[in-house]
Amino acid sequence: MKKFWLLGMVGALVLISGCSDKYTPSTNATPESIFKEACVKCHSPVNGKVMALSPEMANTAAIIERIKNGKGFGMPAFPNLTGGTAEGLAQYILDNSATK
Repeated sequence: MKKFWLLGMVGALVLISGCSDKYTPSTNATPESIFKEACVKCHSPVNGKVMALSPEMANTAAIIERIKNGKGFGMPAFPNLTGGTAEGLAQYILDNSATK
């Protein structure tokens, strides 16, 4: 039983390490390219939608807040995504997401 628990923890760490908070976009990056480079490792599109947003998250201000500050261990903060870059990414996510 301990082996399965340890294996599960190692797997979780590998998954979490795939989501990087050190990402810095290139100067000519588009919101779509930023999403593909920084987000798709953890947020794979389903049925043509990049995410399924809760009603509370279905606005640019909430998405920007989550990008900047992350959430717990599952969503890292991306402090290098600021200003117009964060706004553009948030709008891309909102425009290409479903609402739960």
